[in-house]
Amino acid sequence: MKIICLVKFVPDTEKFVYDYETDKIDRDMSRLILNPDDKNALAFAMMQKKKDPSTYVEVVTMGPMKLEEPMKDFVRLGADQAVLISDRQFAGSDSLVTSRIISSYLASKDYDLLLTGTHTLDGGTGHVGPQIAEIMGINQFSNIVAIKEATEEFSIVEALQEEKTYRLKIQNPSVLSVTHQMNLRLGFVRYENIGRNVDDQFSLVSNETLKLLAEKIGGKGSPTKVRKNVVVKREQVAHKVVKVDDEGIEEVVQFLKEKGYL
Repeated sequence: MKIICLVKFVPDTEKFVYDYETDKIDRDMSRLILNPDDKNALAFAMMQKKKDPSTYVEVVTMGPMKLEEPMKDFVRLGADQAVLISDRQFAGSDSLVTSRIISSYLASKDYDLLLTGTHTLDGGTGHVGPQIAEIMGINQFSNIVAIKEATEEFSIVEALQEEKTYRLKIQNPSVLSVTHQMNLRLGFVRYENIGRNVDDQFSLVSNETLKLLAEKIGGKGSPTKVRKNVVVKREQVAHKVVKVDDEGIEEVVQFLKEKGYL
């Protein structure tokens, strides 16, 4: 079985740099982390590979060049191949153009299952998985909270839609967009594999390879136009520790009353 995981690295909400001149997050300067939904997609793929070592797992992301080492870490973790799609011409791509770029790469690939996250921390559209499926002409489903079975022929999943959980059997190949509610653990690179040379299992793909028209990619090719961004930063709140006694309980009760919870 061949699984391709489509993952995204998103700005850490606690440590990001905003460029007020371009009105965008500076992804080259910001600390990037693996999106939680995507982490669960990759964790499931690695679980499948552990159960059946013949399972082939490829991890694909689109982003800046600084993601080369984090992508190689996925190989050190056990993936068979890591692919970074990166080109300055892709900067500013909205979800539709991002889907087109990734689909262009996937067009020449064989796979049984495409796994990705439903939502990202830096945007809650949930568009990319379904759009890739539409472009590729394959089945798809989003908001998946559990994958009960996955074979070359079909997948059995549970998905949350409008506060109801549905169990579905989906013909493969398909795109399954999962959520962090799967609550799977990805794990870490083993000490002996840290820094291991995996260049032969890493590929860099640019537009020189994909040959997409300049007017169809990046901000220029994106139909979505953002009028205004509002930067919201979390305020640090002081923490207080109370004892588990009558005085501490009374302090907690008073605090909840002040906040209107009681």
